Amino acid sequence: MTVIELRSKRIAHEIPAIRLAAKAGINRCRLSSLECGHLQPSGSELRQLEVALRQLIEAKSAIREAAIAAGWPGAEATG
Repeated sequence: MTVIELRSKRIAHEIPAIRLAAKAGINRCRLSSLECGHLQPSGSELRQLEVALRQLIEAKSAIREAAIAAGWPGAEATG
């Protein structure tokens, strides 16, 4: 996955950049520079971002499923 693909996926899943940066253990400004193409990530840094994004997407999905199961109003409508 490229940084551009990673950014697109992050946006599609409505994951804030600051949350991804924190989860991946990198500075938010560095993530911004990576996503804008001003810097190139190392292989390990890109892998950290991919893993962190996957975990955040999975957590968001689990939270949504729990909200639906509990009958939380509007949970079915969120993605």
